[in-house]
Amino acid sequence: MTNPRNFDSLLAVFLLIAAVLACSTGTSNSDVAKANQLVNEGNAAVEQGKKFVVEAEDKKNAMLQMNVRRIAEARVIAAGAIAAYDKAAEKCKEAAQKYDEASRLKISEKFKQYLMLKVKEYNKRAELVEVAKDTPQALIESTNRSSFVIRVNSNNEKVASLSKEANELASQADRLQKENPSDFK
Repeated sequence: MTNPRNFDSLLAVFLLIAAVLACSTGTSNSDVAKANQLVNEGNAAVEQGKKFVVEAEDKKNAMLQMNVRRIAEARVIAAGAIAAYDKAAEKCKEAAQKYDEASRLKISEKFKQYLMLKVKEYNKRAELVEVAKDTPQALIESTNRSSFVIRVNSNNEKVASLSKEANELASQADRLQKENPSDFK
């Protein structure tokens, strides 16, 4: 027979080990709360970024619709579009950084996978915005209409490709979230 005292000590050691393992492998409520806070901050950056993209696109469209005789004015508008694109890219990178930070916390594996997809998506969107600003940049640098048109057409193809990649990442993240609702609180 085992000594009851040894049995109690052994049981206490096993319970301690189980508690340590549970804490180290499980999710922590404080980590989940912190992850959610970081996601909210990332989402806020996304919303701000969207406003800058709208501003940039409006300026780009205004620039493109200007009469060629007003090229100096169009170039000023183009510079404003570039500045707005730069701000949008910064916000995309900020969102990706927040999602990345959240993914490093002790949260469910599905939530981590979702966040890593969001990191990739917003890094791709930052790249997209950087490429999109080449259209107003082309107007500033162009010396003739044909070189401008060639550069814009090439740029539009790159933007479309990057947009497709970013949208696919967003779809994967949305699908993961819909398939695992209990992992997203």
